Amino acid sequence: MLKSHKIAVLNTGFALLLVIVAVAVGVALNHTATSDDIPDALRGLLIEQPIAVPEFNLVDQQNLPFDTQRLQGAWTFMFFGYTHCPDICPITLTELGAAANRLNDLQTPQRKIQYVFISVDPERDTHEVLADYVRYFGAQFIAATGMVSNLKQLTEPLGVKFERGVGSTTEYLVDHSSSLLLIDPQARYFARFRAPHYSEEIVEGFKQVIAYTERQ
Repeated sequence: MLKSHKIAVLNTGFALLLVIVAVAVGVALNHTATSDDIPDALRGLLIEQPIAVPEFNLVDQQNLPFDTQRLQGAWTFMFFGYTHCPDICPITLTELGAAANRLNDLQTPQRKIQYVFISVDPERDTHEVLADYVRYFGAQFIAATGMVSNLKQLTEPLGVKFERGVGSTTEYLVDHSSSLLLIDPQARYFARFRAPHYSEEIVEGFKQVIAYTERQ
């Protein structure tokens, strides 16, 4: 009877130890999730838990495949819009082009930077149309699009919204998210620049992101 009592006590103690360990692990994981170590200047910019970009298949302005593999090994600024957009798209691409010129000095073989415009209006934005459009904002731009179903494979996991609005068959608006996404070299959604976009803020924000990641 005494032996059984001792075993019960030992089992209870072991169970309690497991609970304590689980709580400690949970606290540690929660600390990572809340990103307490993120500098104040980067709060609201960094994604607390980077999101792996899902597999997707689009076509770029040269009619070549544009997929997840082309995000590997480079920091990628990614903006979603369309060529008939009357305001936020041309403004954002102009500011991003200006930022790109100022970020040239940060380009190294180990730190590549690319700039991607994804059209969410595939009916009108063929690869030829995209090639003509992004040329106005800088030779460094990549443009891509694809069928709506393929676009949603990319946009939905990243929280990017788009929807065709009112208008005629050929003249219509497309409602879409206005944030500028930053994808890291591991093809993870890493940071978000909210509209309105200004080249100075893009440059400064990116420099702080680089400094933060290279300290880790």
